[in-house]
Amino acid sequence: MSELLADEFRIDTPYLPGEKGCRFTWILTEDEEKTLYVRHEDLMELDELLSHGSTGKIEMEDGASSILVNSDSTDFFLAGQKALKIETLVLKIALNDFLKNNPDA
Repeated sequence: MSELLADEFRIDTPYLPGEKGCRFTWILTEDEEKTLYVRHEDLMELDELLSHGSTGKIEMEDGASSILVNSDSTDFFLAGQKALKIETLVLKIALNDFLKNNPDA
């Protein structure tokens, strides 16, 4: 999969009002998108890695999915699906904007 541009990726609030965390959505084609639900704890760990320019791996709640943060790109390995990728800088900017607008996420 090629590197995703910022308009092919977005961060949204959870479907349920008052629920902490967020949804990462990749728009793959006009008719296909993939969404990853990220718990508050994983969101805070990801923000910590990105804000310090660190690399690391975050194990998701299901025990089979993970987020691998590298200096240039971040990979999302979802159970039973093809890995998704985004440039780490694009993710950092999108996450900073999301957290600024949603401080209780």
